[in-house]
Amino acid sequence: MVRKPILWVLAVSLIPLLGWWTYGLFDLDEGFYGAVVMEMNRRSEWITPYYNGKPWFEKPILLYWVAKPLVAWFGPDFGARLPSVIASVLGALGVYAFAKRRMSPVVAVLAPTILATSLLWVALGRMMMTDTLLAVSFNLACLTFYESMVGDKRWRWATGALLGIGVLAKGPVSLLLFGPLLVWVWFREPELKKGLRGAWLGGFVLLFAVIASWYLPAYLKDGQMFVQKFLIEQNLNRFTGGDTAHSIGGIANLLFFLPVLLLGMAPWSFRVFGAWPRRATSDPLSRYLAACAAIPFIFFTISGTKLIHYVQPCLIPLSLLFADHLAWRWSTDGRTLPKSRWIKLGAGVAFMLVLANVGFHTWYRLSGHAEVHAMARLVLEKKGGHVAAYQMPRRQADQGTGKPKLQETSHPSIAFMLDRVFVEAETFEHLEAAPKPLYVITRAGRILPSEAPPGLSRIAVSERENYELWLVE
Repeated sequence: MVRKPILWVLAVSLIPLLGWWTYGLFDLDEGFYGAVVMEMNRRSEWITPYYNGKPWFEKPILLYWVAKPLVAWFGPDFGARLPSVIASVLGALGVYAFAKRRMSPVVAVLAPTILATSLLWVALGRMMMTDTLLAVSFNLACLTFYESMVGDKRWRWATGALLGIGVLAKGPVSLLLFGPLLVWVWFREPELKKGLRGAWLGGFVLLFAVIASWYLPAYLKDGQMFVQKFLIEQNLNRFTGGDTAHSIGGIANLLFFLPVLLLGMAPWSFRVFGAWPRRATSDPLSRYLAACAAIPFIFFTISGTKLIHYVQPCLIPLSLLFADHLAWRWSTDGRTLPKSRWIKLGAGVAFMLVLANVGFHTWYRLSGHAEVHAMARLVLEKKGGHVAAYQMPRRQADQGTGKPKLQETSHPSIAFMLDRVFVEAETFEHLEAAPKPLYVITRAGRILPSEAPPGLSRIAVSERENYELWLVE
């Protein structure tokens, strides 16, 4: 065993994420979140998220609260994704602390290593997303709740606070996932059921206090707009299938997350069948961890909306199960690992670092984001004037997000890079009505020189000729 296991955990959880600041934000979600943080900082706003001059209630406040000071202190390139990086490291440390307390020294080191080198965990930890914040807060709530059932019941206070943080991270889904876990313990685990009695009041108080820290002032400030835009459209409608842009029909709706989870846990996925507990021979902790992984998987399988990152809450409990399974095979005494295993684990961490950086830089260039950001940097060099994005959203259904070709999105990351409100124009009339001088970022072919009105001239073309910069005097 390494002499300082916590230093190992810190290293393996951080190393695969290094380089997160070396490429720009990806559309759409990262671009929106980054732009919101920049505008909230400009406004000195802490309650209402704003995007491009208007309230924007697509997600709760936690990501913005964490990112606002980090962006102000460290700059947008380094600070924007830092909330996910910090959450990823805290998640690994939480796994280490729990495994050390309730499992074994080998599991305490293996579990965070497995987690930190899983493909989906690394990918989301390198992005400005709400999902890692949700996954860490929800999973740590599950682990502290287990502690409250088998040990000191005051751990339930931490559970309440962490569930509240999950609600601030991504809405009521944190509570919707925790409810079935309670039901499962009550009906399926008599040994754990005994620990459900007592110490609920403190947990509930902290839960509601954390939630109220934003939900109450947001409702008092924005009223019905907050209820309609956030609670109904972004939470209720997404689960029931109202988000048609991210819905899948037919049998694919039920099978979608199986390959996603197996790929997301790579290179450890092959352990899932051997590590999954059998009720007749397993202990309550293993079954509890399996339930913590199964409930989010089933919940989002039933949900009408399908996005790859939804299964991230499954990864922490699975990493603990996989580590427990491997500890029996890799260790002879349950406390140490042979040197050859340490070398292989270290090589795996280094490989994931290289893979992540090569993969993200390649996608950043091929997807067109590098080009549009180059146009935005040209605008910044002009040091004056106004900005418009002309006909950016898709014109063909097969050129949306997630496709291995140029993404035809609205590119909200323009607002993040420019740190200002910009005009979203669809017609020449919109450009003529905007204040001048006006720099217009658009896709190649959207403005033909022969059709351009007087005063509109092209001044730059991106490296791969997919974007253009025009000027309206």
